[in-house]
Amino acid sequence: MLILVVVLGVSLVTYSRDLRNSQDMGGAPQLGKHIHTAYGINVCGEFREAIPEFESKIGVHTHGDGVIHLHPFSSLGVGANATFERFLDDARSGNPPQNVSISDSKLVYGGETVEEGKTICEGVTNPELRMAYWENVSDEAAQPVITTGDFGNRRLSDDGGGITIFYGDSKADIPKPPTAADLEALGAADGAQVPDSSGETTTTVAPQAPSTPAG
Repeated sequence: MLILVVVLGVSLVTYSRDLRNSQDMGGAPQLGKHIHTAYGINVCGEFREAIPEFESKIGVHTHGDGVIHLHPFSSLGVGANATFERFLDDARSGNPPQNVSISDSKLVYGGETVEEGKTICEGVTNPELRMAYWENVSDEAAQPVITTGDFGNRRLSDDGGGITIFYGDSKADIPKPPTAADLEALGAADGAQVPDSSGETTTTVAPQAPSTPAG
């Protein structure tokens, strides 16, 4: 009886885990589908340049236009796998590789490192690293979801969404990414191209992300 209880318990745990994983993988985006998310990195009131263009064998990439393009053709980029960390990981291992990473209190972006308790913003006491996420970034009335950690697990499941990584005053309103107003056009300029098995695509050159002044 004891052995039977153990076997049944293990079976139920395995079934529940597989069911949950199956449901998680069933969300957007799926193979052959397209999700476009505007993003921006704002440090002490100034937006940084967008990550340069790189290609990914998983299909999560950018054209240097301030937009995350999700066109997965691998299970590593579908459903619950389509996260902000997936984008950063693909950027680090992309062609060419990018120097970018984020934790709950530290951001490495290009040649710059900002860290809570170490990096100073003029006129700001104890600047904080936060993320703002808009499900529909083009909606002027939309309010973002603000988080102060676990940034990498942000799901990228909303076509037309937006992300701003913000380091600065913990009480300041976080601005939308610079490409928010142009997201539809930038996504369309991508030409709906899906990278092949080598991670290569043939795409239309997208417009460059607009520059945004400090503060």
